[in-house]
Amino acid sequence: MRTTFGKEILTRKVVDAAGDLLGHLADFTVDLGTGNIVTILVVAESDIDPNELPWPTTEGLLSIPVEEVATIGSVVELSR
Repeated sequence: MRTTFGKEILTRKVVDAAGDLLGHLADFTVDLGTGNIVTILVVAESDIDPNELPWPTTEGLLSIPVEEVATIGSVVELSR
């Protein structure tokens, strides 16, 4: 079931709390001990400078803690 869930949410749009497009979900990291998603990895839109955002980048992807995700629906909405 988790594999299906993962495939379903990859490439979804990621928006900030104002609804502005930040990028697209590229991947996520999982705590192997609990099976919980820990961070989402986002490909930032080309007109966004990742250095101006509050999250670190990992291999060119924004690394956003799952605690900052407000909802996951047709888009992934962040809490800020």
